[in-house]
Amino acid sequence: MNIKKYFSLFFLVVFLVTTGFGCKGMTAAQIQATQPVTLEYWTVTDDVDALQKQIDVFRAARPYITVNLRQLRADELYPRLVEALAEDHGPDIISVQNRDIGKFLTKLSPMPASVNDVTVTTVKAALGGTNTTVNNQVRNLLDLTGLDQQYVKAVRDDVVREGKIVGLPLSMDMMAVFYNKDLLDRSGVPEPPKTWTDFQDAVRKITKYDKKTGKIIQSGTALGTGTNVPASDDLLYLLFRQSNVGFVDKSGQAVFSGSVDASSQVMDFYTDFANPTRDTYTWSADQGDALDAFVNGKVGFYFGYSYDFPVMRARAPQFEFHVLPLFQLNPDNQVNVANYWIQTVLAKSKNKNEAWNLVDFLTHSKAVKDYLDQTGRPTALRTYIADQKTKPDLAPFVDQILTAENWYQGRDYVGAQKAIQDMIDEWIVPQATPEATNVWRSQVLDRGVQKINQTL
Repeated sequence: MNIKKYFSLFFLVVFLVTTGFGCKGMTAAQIQATQPVTLEYWTVTDDVDALQKQIDVFRAARPYITVNLRQLRADELYPRLVEALAEDHGPDIISVQNRDIGKFLTKLSPMPASVNDVTVTTVKAALGGTNTTVNNQVRNLLDLTGLDQQYVKAVRDDVVREGKIVGLPLSMDMMAVFYNKDLLDRSGVPEPPKTWTDFQDAVRKITKYDKKTGKIIQSGTALGTGTNVPASDDLLYLLFRQSNVGFVDKSGQAVFSGSVDASSQVMDFYTDFANPTRDTYTWSADQGDALDAFVNGKVGFYFGYSYDFPVMRARAPQFEFHVLPLFQLNPDNQVNVANYWIQTVLAKSKNKNEAWNLVDFLTHSKAVKDYLDQTGRPTALRTYIADQKTKPDLAPFVDQILTAENWYQGRDYVGAQKAIQDMIDEWIVPQATPEATNVWRSQVLDRGVQKINQTL
C-alpha cells in the first residue's frame, strides 16, 4: 500500500472514532463519503445564536462536517472577502444583503439542481458497542417553479440571476412604522394614524419647540433629512411609487428627473418634515441618529424594520413601543419595500456540495420554522405567513409581505443610497429667488439620477 494512502486512511479511522461514530461495518465507500469537511460561514446579522442552533441540528446527522460560523460587520464583509479570496482561503458560505447581490454576483456559485447528502446514524448495539449506518442519497434542491410557489415574489426578483438561483433567505423584512404610545397620549393623539394625512396631523400635535430658541425639543417623527434617517432611500422610493411617479424603470435605471413637477411634489412632501418654513417641521440634521432619538423617547414615529427590534430592546429595555403597517396612499394598490439577507455559496468554495446542502437545510426545511420562532423575524416562505399574522409583533410586517419589492439591483448600493441622501439634503438648501429654487431643484434631481445610474 502506498505509504501516504496508508496514513490518510489511518487518520480518517481515528477521526471517525473520535468524532462519535465508529467505522464498524462501514464499507470503504462509506468511509470515503464521510471524510472530514470544514465549512467557513460568514454572516453579518445578529442572529448567530439562533443560526448556530440550526447548524448544530444539521451537524448531528452529519458529524463529519464542521461549520465555523463567524460574524462580521456589514461594512467589512466585502473587503474582507476580497482579501480572503485573493489569498485563496475565503469562506464557503456568506450572508449578502438583497441590495448587494449585484456587487457579489461574480463571486457566487449558482445553486445546483441536487446535492449528495450523506447522513450518519449511530446506535447502541444489543451486545455492547455501537452500530453505525451511513445513508447516502441524492436530494433535489429548489427549482424556479418551486421558488415561485413557496417564496414571496420579492425573493424571486432578487435571487434569480440569468435563470439561476444564487441564494435563499432565512427570513424577510419590510418597513413598518414604530410609535411611542405614551408620547402620542401626552400629545393628545388618541389613536395611531392610518393614513399619511392622519400622520401629518399627529406629527404637528407631537412636535414641541423651545419657546426662546425655536429649536425642536420633541419630534413628531424622524423624517425629512437624508443622512440621519437610516432608511431615507427606502422611504423616498416608497413615496414615489405610492404617488405613481417613476423612480426606477424595469432595468433599474433611475428616471425620476424626467418628470420634474411630479417628482418635486414627492420631494416636498418628504423634506417638509425638515423644512423650518413648513407646519410639519419636526426634524433636522443636527438631531443625531433617528433610532437613538426614538428609543430615548424624543420622537413619536420611527420608520424601520423588524431587525430594529433587538436593537431597541437592548438600548432601552423598559421602553414601550408599538408597530403599524406602512401608510398607503392607495390601500387597493399597496407598495412596500423589502430589505433582507440572502445565504449563498462562493464560487471558489472547495466544498460546494456540502455548503449548498447546509444552505438548503437552513432556509428550506423545518429548521426555518425553528429559526423564525426563536428570532421573531418575518418569514419569506408563504406557508408560514398565516401563522405569523396572528402574532402582534410580526403582523404589521407580514401583512405587507406579498407586495414588498426591492428597488435596487446594481453593483454599489452604498453609492446609490448616498446619492439619494445627498439629493434629499440638497433639496431644502435655501436659494435667493423662486426661479433660482426651481433651477437648483431640477439640477438636484439630475445629479441624483446620474449618481444612481453610475452604480448600476
